[in-house]
Amino acid sequence: MDFFEHQANARRQTGRLLVYFLAAVGLTLLALNVGMLLLSRLTGASLAGSWLWHDWSLQVMVGTLFIIAGGSLREYLILRGGGQALAASMGARRLDFATTVPAERQFINVVAEMSIASGVPAPTLYVMDREHGINAFVAGLSVDQTVMVVTAGALEAFDRDELQAVVGHEFSHILNGDMRLNVRLLALLAGILAIGQCGGFLMRLASDSGASSRRDRKGGIFQVFLLGLLLWLIGYIGLFFGRLIKAAISRQREFLADASSVQFTRNSAGLAEALLKIRNHAELSWLAGLYAETMSHMCFAETLSFSSWFATHPPIDARIAMLGKHFLVRDRARQREQLRQVQTAGEVAAVQGLAATPAASGELAAIPYLPGGGEALATVAAALAPAVMSSAALVARTGTVNPAELASAQMLFRRLPPGVQQALESCEGAQALLYALTARHNAAPLAVLLPFFQEHEPALQSRVEMLYRILEGLDLAFALPLTELALPRLQLMEPDALRSFMGRLQQLAQLDQRLSTFEFALLMLLRKQLQLLPRARPVKMAQCLPAAAVVVAVMLRTGGMEGERLERTFQRLMRTVGSPAAALPDEGTTRLSRLGRHLHLLGGLSLQDKKNLLELAATAVLADAEVRLEEYELLRVVAALLDCPMPVLEA
Repeated sequence: MDFFEHQANARRQTGRLLVYFLAAVGLTLLALNVGMLLLSRLTGASLAGSWLWHDWSLQVMVGTLFIIAGGSLREYLILRGGGQALAASMGARRLDFATTVPAERQFINVVAEMSIASGVPAPTLYVMDREHGINAFVAGLSVDQTVMVVTAGALEAFDRDELQAVVGHEFSHILNGDMRLNVRLLALLAGILAIGQCGGFLMRLASDSGASSRRDRKGGIFQVFLLGLLLWLIGYIGLFFGRLIKAAISRQREFLADASSVQFTRNSAGLAEALLKIRNHAELSWLAGLYAETMSHMCFAETLSFSSWFATHPPIDARIAMLGKHFLVRDRARQREQLRQVQTAGEVAAVQGLAATPAASGELAAIPYLPGGGEALATVAAALAPAVMSSAALVARTGTVNPAELASAQMLFRRLPPGVQQALESCEGAQALLYALTARHNAAPLAVLLPFFQEHEPALQSRVEMLYRILEGLDLAFALPLTELALPRLQLMEPDALRSFMGRLQQLAQLDQRLSTFEFALLMLLRKQLQLLPRARPVKMAQCLPAAAVVVAVMLRTGGMEGERLERTFQRLMRTVGSPAAALPDEGTTRLSRLGRHLHLLGGLSLQDKKNLLELAATAVLADAEVRLEEYELLRVVAALLDCPMPVLEA
């Protein structure tokens, strides 16, 4: 299953979610309808009608739908702030990019490497300091605005391989379209759970009023209390169906994410050891906060103790067995060996006349885990396949990671000069780095560039000059990955400051009166991923053929094609999308400065049309039987604006 099939499957799951939700609403309405009839008889009121329809049925239906809609709308408005709003509501702490805590530094580096390898913008990172269970999750309404949250227990427990496996699992949720599904699930279930919350409110209201329900059995306050009790009890129907819906939607997707993590890293031992640490941990993966129930379907492992009917995740032993039953066998042997060592230590202490201390748990913790059995990344990287030489294979790179790309990303990240790494630790440093990258790709002489910084960015001038000199010896392949690593730092800026920065960056790019491929790629990626572009409207491919023609012509000209060969190749490619008589756009129309408008229009295509367009663009890139760096950068920009992340080109 490729990226596009995963995305289509996530949309089908959204349809299933809606069916489940409507079924739960229907049963809640039925239960309330019957409950109101019973309540009327308890309070002495006489209602005409049957159990299915009576005098209050219409009011019950309208009121219930109002409560459910209100609960879902309230949750949606909260979640509209994206993953950052959700993380903040859970009390998570945003990680400082300049942190010197080794576990946090390792987390930042592992996520950065996975981001480079996958082509997905690096998520904003958070830690739940008060949670000592081992867990993690990703959240967000779009790939551009994602957060990854881990518990303090996870950072303490995982080594690098285990953390990388868990990060790979969470990245697969981003790539497979699970994030948006999870957020929709949160909003819909909040509406169902609002019935019970409303009941609890009415019960507290009646209890706080001071009236004695014992003296006034038929009084209004007693009736309010009974109504609240009825709503509270029926709220458990919502909780029951909420758990069932989450279990139905989530379980198979967790198996899929585990498989994707192993596919990304080729290190099943890392993921198996991470799951074993949860299995053997005193606090497992459980969360202590009030959000544990709500977030159960979004996390790496269970957040509460559920029965098998309601569990949102497959059993941990089943997940480990899918990776290899030998991991469970080895863990049992390890546990027996640890127990034998503890017993032996106790016997020696007794012989020596020492009192046995209850520090067995400390001794157990001190015994290291056996090394994993996964292949080393260097070995995988050495077995790199030849360069991709077909459009289908190029498009197949979309939304996936292979071990070679991950090894390449790790190497690239580790080769970053210290000055560049330091710049990525702050918002100001990221701005200076992007200025320096743009200046390096600008044809204007340094004598023209320096006055620009003196006028517009005097506070950053010295830092930009230093980074400009550092970047002189850096390979061009570093440029776009550095841009993507800088993105989370720029998200710390206020909207007005961000727009001003983007305006100055565009001015700098146009100092030489032209726009290079990299400058275009940088500006478009920043606008897209910082949400500075308006949302694309849905369109059909037939409406976008002129825009598709511009994309094809730009790709062919970027590859150096011209003359009769250009015309012939263009016509052949356009016939594949049903446009046999398309006119080749002139060079003015295909200038990069105008390409952005066409790409924004194409962002509204359906999933299948996006795949067809990407294959068309990839075929244009390969028309001369080779992939140049600037051609691939342009293809990555097209893919990014279509919400189809594509990894970096291997060296």
